[in-house]
Amino acid sequence: MPYSKSFILFATLCMSACSGTTAVDATSGTTALTTEAAFRQAIVGKTLTFNGSSLTINADNTISGPWDGSGITGTWYWDDAYWCREVAVGGVERGLDCQAWTTTGSEATFTRDRGNGNSATYTLS
Repeated sequence: MPYSKSFILFATLCMSACSGTTAVDATSGTTALTTEAAFRQAIVGKTLTFNGSSLTINADNTISGPWDGSGITGTWYWDDAYWCREVAVGGVERGLDCQAWTTTGSEATFTRDRGNGNSATYTLS
């Protein structure tokens, strides 16, 4: 019996989490960023854009950018297989959130609450 694409992605992500490597779903080209090294290579230093607003996740573990015309600042760290950040947008603190990240081509998708919350997709440049 053939497996669905979602099952294959799920199984690949599970195997990756156990092995500490970066998972790639061959059917969709999606790469799960499960290590800090993979995250730094794929995301850090690039401009991330969503609905016309942009930010940069910097190598010195800061976050900056002109987000939504009011600016974004913050810090980040890696925790297990999750990227954790504390940010302020326009001076308003948004609190701590740890996120699961994947990339597909020139897009990066994050899922809030350690992979259990809402998702959004950035364009990378």
